[in-house]
Amino acid sequence: MPNILFINDNYQLLADIFTESVPKGFSVTCIPTSASDAEKLHALQGVTCAVLFPGILPKEIMREAKSLRLIQLITAGYDKIDIAAAAELGIYVATNGGANACATAEHTIALLLGLYKKLVPADASVRAGTWRKPLTGDNVFEIAGKTVGIIGMGNIGRKVAVRLKAFEAEIVYHDRTQVSEIEAALGARRVSLEELLRVSDVVTLHAPLSDETRNMIGARELAMMKPNAVLLNAARGELVDEAALIAALTNGRIAGAGLDVFALEPPKPGNPLFGLDNVVLTPHVGGHSFESWYKRTAVAWSNIVKVTEGQKPDFTV
Repeated sequence: MPNILFINDNYQLLADIFTESVPKGFSVTCIPTSASDAEKLHALQGVTCAVLFPGILPKEIMREAKSLRLIQLITAGYDKIDIAAAAELGIYVATNGGANACATAEHTIALLLGLYKKLVPADASVRAGTWRKPLTGDNVFEIAGKTVGIIGMGNIGRKVAVRLKAFEAEIVYHDRTQVSEIEAALGARRVSLEELLRVSDVVTLHAPLSDETRNMIGARELAMMKPNAVLLNAARGELVDEAALIAALTNGRIAGAGLDVFALEPPKPGNPLFGLDNVVLTPHVGGHSFESWYKRTAVAWSNIVKVTEGQKPDFTV
């Protein structure tokens, strides 16, 4: 009977869905992400597939997990896994294949609407009895007619593009490769990063984290943006130089930011972002949804079965 280990960051619903979906002939052990390395290594003995949420497993543990053949990530990101070490050990690493793309795309739009419609101060004004006081008309905006620059046109970036086009936005994007179907369907234009930053009213990040993309948005890039532009990040906090972003938001170099991710998670108490009124902040939950848990689980079990049967899993890194 193949043994599967599920390492989960205290999301009971996800654990329930995963364990309720066990195919016949498999057994599952669940441990928390907070377990020590020694506990994880002990739990991995005899395990063929490890399912991770979040996607963290040190290479030292991988080396000692002699029977491990698949690291299945419930996440889209794989930046906390040493891919080269896994390949050397003959361990597949697979992502969720975009199973959380709808949830993250919708959350990205929510961040933008939160900024443009001033939803946080509007809610506060109702509760405080200061009816409409923060909303002067000149600080509330429409998405229609705006140019949105999407950095990273993968599973999530494409879904963001489709949704923003329905809001009548113009789409430009920056990606290593041309995405012809998005260009044909939405009239999107592929441009350089510099042009995207200069022309966009909204810049939204959907690139994976790598040595190449770390701090790709710093003081230089923020200085290229329009003073009335906003930055959205529902990808990885390390894509942005957070100190440079705080400075740009504080001195009015850009108009606002919607952030679901941070350089350090959770952020330390007293993070300067907390004192700014031109930001909307959420706790790295962009990809979380009831529906996405089921989609992620389906991808994971499909890949586990394939590896058990000697096949290559889908969505490998």
